[in-house]
Amino acid sequence: MANNMNNRSRVYARNENNNSNNSQAACSELLKAIMEADFFAQDLKLYLDTHPDDVKAIEMFREAVKQSKACKAAFEDSFYPLTAHSAGKDGEWDWLCGMFPPQS
Repeated sequence: MANNMNNRSRVYARNENNNSNNSQAACSELLKAIMEADFFAQDLKLYLDTHPDDVKAIEMFREAVKQSKACKAAFEDSFYPLTAHSAGKDGEWDWLCGMFPPQS
């Protein structure tokens, strides 16, 4: 699952010349990848609360967090900021450029 999300983030980070329909589909797919990575990290966190010495689970948690960050970065590079904290990186206030709520 983690490798699949990593592949998605790479594809979308490189794919900037989509037409409107493809761009909408890419946006939806990347949002889905973000939700999957975040869900997986949260699930692992809950497991680690009761199994703090499970080295494999700790590594899987770190990878899920890494994948979530990569997917979010790819999304924000291609579409719009996901949070107000990540807006304005390019000197422009682009927080209101996204779809609210995100539509699939």
